[in-house]
Amino acid sequence: MRVLERKKPVILSTTVTVAATTEVWGLSVAATVNLLGTPNPTPASPPAQSAVAKIVPSPVIRYAAALLTGQEDVLASIAPCFDSDSARIKRQRLKEKEDSWVLESSEFALCTTGNEVLAVADDIISRIHQILALYCNYTPILSVNCICWINAKGESLRTVRDSISVNVASSKGLAELKSASGTQPLGSTVFEAMTRDVRVNEALALHGDSGLSWSQVYDIIDLVGGVKGILKVGYATRKQASAVRQTANHYRHQGLKKKPALPANPPTVDQANEFARGLLKRWISSRLSTVPSTANPRSCS
Repeated sequence: MRVLERKKPVILSTTVTVAATTEVWGLSVAATVNLLGTPNPTPASPPAQSAVAKIVPSPVIRYAAALLTGQEDVLASIAPCFDSDSARIKRQRLKEKEDSWVLESSEFALCTTGNEVLAVADDIISRIHQILALYCNYTPILSVNCICWINAKGESLRTVRDSISVNVASSKGLAELKSASGTQPLGSTVFEAMTRDVRVNEALALHGDSGLSWSQVYDIIDLVGGVKGILKVGYATRKQASAVRQTANHYRHQGLKKKPALPANPPTVDQANEFARGLLKRWISSRLSTVPSTANPRSCS
């Protein structure tokens, strides 16, 4: 699989379906490191073939249970909270002489394969996490990597999955941080600016250490001077800046019944992230040559 450069971790996963009588309960996925800037060979596409076979719908499964992974005491405490046909957490004997925590749901009934059940189970777990976060201040605590299911023929099967999170860095960004800025690399210059310039420190704190939300995109645009300020220093055109800011303003008001209107061609969240990061890097660069001493140096006390 070839993964393009992105600004957040990429989740790679694979699954395998085996007979329930086997001892396979999990997988282990390993990644091969590809050095930054090294092209990935792209295999040639197979010749196109005409589709002549008639597509026959697959029969739905008879039963499925998602094996839950999580802290034992936490699972025991939340199980009584979810006890309905749509989402039921309970203990069930799946492995020999061992009870496991499983998720059952009526939503599995329309699935035809274990992979389909996995996708539905992931969505259900996401909704459960949202409820637990609101009522109990829980961070995500559950995951599903195994589905025990019975197909339409009555065969007992098991679909297991493993995933890895891969950080795909920007080779262009790394080269930029390594480049000379005076007598030191740019990364060091920006780091030192954070300790001497309150506004640079606030700007990077606003950005954070992961992908930007629409609210962060909106705030970054305002931080660098809004649409007028962006035009004044030539960071972007009015059309570009207005489109991103208007889109961010729309999506940051999800709780309103009548949200601000979207522009004619709204950017995607990835495009908006790229735009906001570009603005922020140029704005920080403009302050590096004239960094004021507006913050006390950090010290141990």
